[in-house]
Amino acid sequence: MLEWLDLLPKDIAERIDDPSSVTEVRLRAGKRTTISRGGSYAAIGREADMHDLQAALSVATERSVYAAETLLAQGFLTYKGGVRIGICGECVYKSGKLAAYRNASSLCIRVPHEVDFCDRRLERVLNAFENTLIVSPPGAGKTTLLRYIVKRLSQSGANVLAIDERNEISASVDGIPTADVGPNTDVVLFAAKRDGYAEAVRAMRPDVIATDELFGKHEVDCIVDAVRCGVKVVATVHSDSVVKVLSDNIYGQLGAVTRYYVTLRGRGVIETVYDGAKKNCIL
Repeated sequence: MLEWLDLLPKDIAERIDDPSSVTEVRLRAGKRTTISRGGSYAAIGREADMHDLQAALSVATERSVYAAETLLAQGFLTYKGGVRIGICGECVYKSGKLAAYRNASSLCIRVPHEVDFCDRRLERVLNAFENTLIVSPPGAGKTTLLRYIVKRLSQSGANVLAIDERNEISASVDGIPTADVGPNTDVVLFAAKRDGYAEAVRAMRPDVIATDELFGKHEVDCIVDAVRCGVKVVATVHSDSVVKVLSDNIYGQLGAVTRYYVTLRGRGVIETVYDGAKKNCIL
């Protein structure tokens, strides 16, 4: 699925060799476009301009930027196939709250990829699943691994509820997932995590809740509360080490409810699987 190429000016898109391997594209007004394949960035084509960025947003919102106002206020849009477009520009406030971005000056287009993780340590986690936290810096493949775990747990017969705040887990189109998230997975799209958790536990009776990119005390509290209700959880968090997560005043609460910690050293490559109960790494 290479629909994300439609976001780029045609003359720039045509300069990309092997677009199926691209993981990220950066469009910046007044600078050359850069692409990444999971590692370093390389510049291609001419300098982009404000018109190129506005055209990309127009394609992403199906010509109606106003229809995507809620997402724009969060600084991102979601495009076909689970592509996420981060936005920088002028912030517009209404009644003291961020309402939208205008005059976009930079776009970060993140292209998802499905990976079949072949790792015996991960298999041990999946075979006797308990609460799991995926930890890595941005761009290492947390969402890719989360989607894989959701699919595998769903295939095993568990009822999985994906709280897909940015539509990166399910890549849904008209409410229907286009990514393979398994046969027993239900998806809540674009909901704030605190709303998704409250409604999901009451209404859907999930065995497992999955969510991406925990941020702040309220979202950590959601995890702790879901576990208290008897629901297992798999989630991701930005950090370069488990030690930093557990020593943080806010995220350290997760240590009381999390069994497994998975760290990544690159897209599709698991670095460590840590068993918090046994106090050692799974080999």
